[in-house]
Amino acid sequence: MNKVFIKTVLFGIVLLSFCSCKQKNDLEKALSFAGKNRSELEKVLAYYKSPEDSLKLKAAQFLICNMPHYYSYSGEALDSFRLAVKEFGMRHEYPVIDEHVRIVPHVSFEDKYGDPPYLNFRKVYDAHIITSGFLIENIELAFQTWAEKSWGKTVSFPEFCEEILPYRIGNEPLENWRKEYYNVFQPVLDSLKVTDPIDAGIALYNKIMNQRWIFDNHIISPHVGGFSLLQCRVGSCESLAYYATYIFRSTGIPSGIDCILQNPDMLYKQHFWNYMKDTSGRTIPFELYLTAPAYESNPINRKKGKVYRICFSEQPLSISNKYKHEKTPSLLDNKYIIDASSSYFEGSTVEISIDNLKRNVLYLGVFNNKTWIPIACSHIENDKAVFKYVESGIVYQPLFYRRGKFIPVSVPLITTKTGGFYCLTPDMKNLQQMKLYRKYTMPIWIEELKHRSIGGLFQGANNEDFSDAITLYTTNEELNMYNHRVFIDNPQKFKYLRYYSAPDSHCNMAEVQFISQGKELQGEIIGTDGSSDNSMAKSKYALFDNEPLTYFDSFLPDWAWSGLELEEPEVITEIKYQFRTDDNNIREGDVYELFYFSENGKVSLGKRTGDESNVLQYDNVPSNALYLLHNETRGREERVFIYENGQQIWW
Repeated sequence: MNKVFIKTVLFGIVLLSFCSCKQKNDLEKALSFAGKNRSELEKVLAYYKSPEDSLKLKAAQFLICNMPHYYSYSGEALDSFRLAVKEFGMRHEYPVIDEHVRIVPHVSFEDKYGDPPYLNFRKVYDAHIITSGFLIENIELAFQTWAEKSWGKTVSFPEFCEEILPYRIGNEPLENWRKEYYNVFQPVLDSLKVTDPIDAGIALYNKIMNQRWIFDNHIISPHVGGFSLLQCRVGSCESLAYYATYIFRSTGIPSGIDCILQNPDMLYKQHFWNYMKDTSGRTIPFELYLTAPAYESNPINRKKGKVYRICFSEQPLSISNKYKHEKTPSLLDNKYIIDASSSYFEGSTVEISIDNLKRNVLYLGVFNNKTWIPIACSHIENDKAVFKYVESGIVYQPLFYRRGKFIPVSVPLITTKTGGFYCLTPDMKNLQQMKLYRKYTMPIWIEELKHRSIGGLFQGANNEDFSDAITLYTTNEELNMYNHRVFIDNPQKFKYLRYYSAPDSHCNMAEVQFISQGKELQGEIIGTDGSSDNSMAKSKYALFDNEPLTYFDSFLPDWAWSGLELEEPEVITEIKYQFRTDDNNIREGDVYELFYFSENGKVSLGKRTGDESNVLQYDNVPSNALYLLHNETRGREERVFIYENGQQIWW
C-alpha cells in the first residue's frame, strides 16, 4: 500500500467517523451476533491494530458493523439449482443470427427446469461463517486497487467503503471473487493505459460487449455468484448489474447498482442497472448491452418515476428509517436503499393538500398492470404532503396505507415537463363516445418489425416442392396486430398450401387458417425446420396451434415458410391470418370491462363482448379521466390510458 497515499487520505478525513454504526456499541452488537464465529472477526480487528493501518481498521469496522444484515443460502436443492443454471448458460445450440447481437434468444429457464425451489433454502449469515482470511484478503485487494488507480485520490473514504470495498452485493454465495475478476479485467485497462475512470468504464463495457449474455427473467434470487457469472453469463437484469459491479469494483472504479421499484409504464416490477462515478463524484449510469458509460452521460432509456440506490450500509435517510414509526409497506421497507432520483432528473415537485386525513404519511403510486404500487412517500405536515424529484410525464396516484391495503386519496395526476402536474378529474357533464382497439400499449418492438409483414406470399401448389406454386394473395400491410381475412377467387384445387415469408422477416406469422367453402382445412404441417431458439413455440407448427402468442421465428431471415399437406386437393375460398402479436387487441368472443378512476378508485362503465370488428364502443363516458380496459377472459397485460381526439393515449 502506498503510504503517501494513505497519509493524504487520512489528512482529509481524520476528524470524521467512518464506521456506519452510529453508536459506540454497534460494533459490539455485530460481534455478539457472530456468536461462535466472533473470534474470526476479532482477528481482523487485531490484524489492523497498528496506527499505520488505522484506515484499514475503519474499513474492517465498516464491513463488520453491517455484516449481520448479509447472508447467502444453503439447502439440498441449492447445488442442483446452480448446476441447472450453469448447464442452461453453457448450452451452445442457439444459432447466432447476428454476430453483433449479444443477448441471445432461448427457451426460458422456467420452461426447461421449472421454478427454483426457494422454500427449501435456508439462510446462512456471513457473521456466522466468514473467516478472518476472507475479510483480510478482500480489504487488502480493495485498498490495493484504490491506491494504484490514478483517480483513486478523488475517491473519498466513505465512497470507497460503499462503492469499492464491499465483499458482496446481495445474497450470492460467499466467494473471494475480487482477485479472479481483477486478473481477468485489469489487463484490459493496462493495455490501454487509461488514467480516467470514465475511459476505464468505457473500456470494460466494450470488453463485456464482446461476450454473450443469455437473458432470462426467471433466473433470480438466490444469485448464482461471481464465479458462476465469469463462467456462464446468464440471468436477469439484476444479474447483469451484479456482473458489472464485480468487474468495476475489482478494478478500483467506484460503482454500484441503481433500480426502480416498479416500472411506471409497464407491468414489470423492479429493474436494475449500474452506475459509476467520475473524478468529480458525478453519477454516470450505464446498462450492459444497452447504454455505455460516457463523458456526456447517456440517460437510462426508460421511465423511472423514482430511482433508488442499493447501498452496502444501513442508510439513515432511507424511507424505512425516516418513517420507522409508521407501518411501511414491504417494497419500501428497506434500510439499505436511498433515493437517488436527483442524479437522474430534476423532475416535478408534487404538493398535495389533504383534508381531514388522520394519517402521518402519504404515498405516491404508479400503476403496475392491476393496481397502484407505492414508490415514494412523504410526511403530511399542515395538511400537505410534498414529493420532490418525481419524474415528469408519468401518471401517479396519491395513496394512504391502511391494514395492508392502499386506498386512493384523490384522482390520479400526471406530472408535466414544466415541473408541475394536473389532475385527471372525471368530467361528468361532458360525456363522450369511445372506440377502443386495445387494452395495452403497443410494444416497443413493433416499430422495428413493421416491415416483416409486407410482401409475404400465400401460395397453393400440387407439387411437393412448390415448383408449380400459384400465389393466392400477397400481404401488403405493416405489422398492426389485427386479424386479417381475405377472400380468394381462384377455382383451382391445391394439395399443398403455405405462407412463404418475405426477405428479412424470419416468417413471424402467428396464425393461419386456409378455408374452403366455410370449412377450415386440416393437414400435415410442412415447412422450414427449426427456429431461432429450437422451441416448438417458435417453429413452423406455431401457425396452426390456435394460439396467437406463439409465432414462427425462423433462424433463416429470408423465405422461411410453413404450410399444410392436405389429404385431397381443395379449392381455397378464404384465408385468415395474424402476424406476430402481443394479443392485446380486442379479441372476438372475449369479455371486456371498462373502468374510469374517480377519487375513490375504479368505477365500472359496463362489460362488452368483442366481435368480428375488433372494436369496442362505449357511449356516455365521462371525459378528462384515466381509464382501464380489463379482459375478463384471458391475458395479463393491461394499461391505463386517457382518451383524446378519438385516440387511446397510454400511460
